[in-house]
Amino acid sequence: MIGIRMIIINRAEHADKFISPSTTPSDMTPSDMKHLMRTDNKGLLSFFDLENKGVAFNHSHIHWKLNRQLYTRAMKAITNSEKTCRMLNDLFNEMMAYWIYLKNPNDNSTIIDAVAWMVRFSNDFISAVVIGDRSFAIEAHYHKLKNHDMSKEMSDSEHVAECITNFVNDNQTIFMPKILRFFPVVRDRVKSLKHTCDFTYNILVEKIRKRRKVIEKTVNSSNFDSKQLGNDLMTYLIIANTPYETGSLKSVDPSLLRPMTDDEVRGPLFDSLLGSDTIANTLSFVLYYISRHPNVKEKLLEEIRTVFKDDMNRPATLDDLNKLRYCEAIIKETTRIRPTAGMISRVTSQPDEIAGYNWPSGVFFNMYVRGINNNPLYWKDPDKFMPERFYGSQNNQKYAFTMFGGGFRMCIGRNLAMLQMKLLLALLYRKVDIELVDMKASLNLRTSATTVCINLPMKVIHKNL
Repeated sequence: MIGIRMIIINRAEHADKFISPSTTPSDMTPSDMKHLMRTDNKGLLSFFDLENKGVAFNHSHIHWKLNRQLYTRAMKAITNSEKTCRMLNDLFNEMMAYWIYLKNPNDNSTIIDAVAWMVRFSNDFISAVVIGDRSFAIEAHYHKLKNHDMSKEMSDSEHVAECITNFVNDNQTIFMPKILRFFPVVRDRVKSLKHTCDFTYNILVEKIRKRRKVIEKTVNSSNFDSKQLGNDLMTYLIIANTPYETGSLKSVDPSLLRPMTDDEVRGPLFDSLLGSDTIANTLSFVLYYISRHPNVKEKLLEEIRTVFKDDMNRPATLDDLNKLRYCEAIIKETTRIRPTAGMISRVTSQPDEIAGYNWPSGVFFNMYVRGINNNPLYWKDPDKFMPERFYGSQNNQKYAFTMFGGGFRMCIGRNLAMLQMKLLLALLYRKVDIELVDMKASLNLRTSATTVCINLPMKVIHKNL
């Protein structure tokens, strides 16, 4: 960062002061939104049309608060729905079918790039249950590997998946000072990222316009019932501040008491797709660490046998979710050692005392998540992969472990993300065995604002074929 003071916080006890404001979101006004913003907005948020859109990068308090309420409402409905689980099961079966098609003819194995497949799976899942309009990235990726012709729908799905990955890989560009935008090296990065955003934005706006027509037709039918509208995020956003809204909004700025524009609806949907890539990378790290620790894999298999008993082919359900405790512990331990979001940032909006020092407004604080997650002050044997540590009482320090951020900027989709990861891991390991192609290989990583896995060659060994 240029022209701004940056303070790195590597002690959990100092993080709460700038991560968590003292007021509740519905009561917050611009004057008391203490340290809520992630940047000073001197970068390129406006250029990428992210400044007052969505939740993740939104720098407008009134827009952020409205989007957060709608997002939270949709996430609650989606996460508690068996329909969500059914879609996950369906997509898993589809992916498994393609892996069988790609099977080595000489044995019961398929070599895959786990990252590429997890990205496509997550993209299709989030598109289906959050956006309410599934994409076809899994199918497109299979046809791409086989050099088959693809329909426009499949081609667009593959391109969107690639665009989201490109954005996550280089999202640090959006925080660069405006003065650097036209510098030779930076210029090409900005141009590439702008294409990524524009293509994805256009696809989403096209979906939004189609959904508006469907909603209009539905509400104008003679036997209209609000239950016909669905519980996906896109629908919640489109019907907000209309006679068809199914819930009330709190403390919305009067200027936003109107139906949302296509671009305003697009913002939270774009955030959702970005979240799908983060989930995919976390899953890839999980597969890597399970492969490197046979004892962990065996305990996971034992839990799967206990939960699913004699019926290893039945669909995974919400009822199974809370029973997969070791599965959740593996995910948390993986994230402790290898978090995808290595930093949590806030900019002080007013003078404050943090870590024993007095700071003016406008100071950029970064909580070093990976350093704290692996600090021996808070964790015994931090370099060891021990999922069992999450069975006992958690560390007394609030931010000694951070997985989904913190405060009111905490990831709204965290429960859905955990649902996806736990159920997918259970489905995978009850159906196939997965091991690294090269057991000595290190993770191939790229780190900017987030840490991503570039590729992960794995061998899928099919059971009972």
